[in-house]
Amino acid sequence: MPPVVDRPLFFLDYDGTLAPIVDDPSAAVPHPDIPDLLRRLEAQHPLWIVTGRDIEALSQFLDRPYRAIGLHGAQEGTVGGEARQLLPEEAVRALRRLRTSVPALEGLQVEEKNQTFAVHYRAVDDEEAAREQLADWLADLPDALDAVWGKKVVELRPAGLTKGTAVERIAGEHPDATPVYLGDDTTDEDAFESLQALDRAAVTVKVGEGTTSASHRLAGPDAVADYLRRYL
Repeated sequence: MPPVVDRPLFFLDYDGTLAPIVDDPSAAVPHPDIPDLLRRLEAQHPLWIVTGRDIEALSQFLDRPYRAIGLHGAQEGTVGGEARQLLPEEAVRALRRLRTSVPALEGLQVEEKNQTFAVHYRAVDDEEAAREQLADWLADLPDALDAVWGKKVVELRPAGLTKGTAVERIAGEHPDATPVYLGDDTTDEDAFESLQALDRAAVTVKVGEGTTSASHRLAGPDAVADYLRRYL
């Protein structure tokens, strides 16, 4: 179990961390214990939701105006409130062009995320062939964008904006707190590495299986709820 620190600064990923991974992103309701835990934790400690989703999309799952970083670091705001877009115009134009040329494969699902998008291939019959076709589609990716491959999904994001750059900036605004980051996917590795590079203690927790640079690991949302409960 990861350690419990005295003055935590929480950074919590949503999908796969606070909510189980599901085939349909619109059905990713949080773990049953999470809404109450978040309310109680936020009343005592600084807390941010850090997600690859558009922040607005979280309002269907979370009922309070939690501070949030969305689109893997390209958006900042509050759940159910205003969100500030950080995407450079060059990246926006490149995303619009690529959106019109997504491969036409049966079962492929495009998740719209405000000005960005993700392509899920979990429901495609031949996942390996789908991944190869998506890789060909992205072979000449513009310099303004990065492609991030996750759990049967590829996401497009502006180059230079990551969960890592976001949490590093926020951690700098809370110099007396210990960052505690929980996340399950490829994009969370940027945050783990950024926090571990700080000249201060940090708790980095990989949720689920897979290679990671995080210092600790939890099995899934059940274990996440158990760990967060220790702060109350």
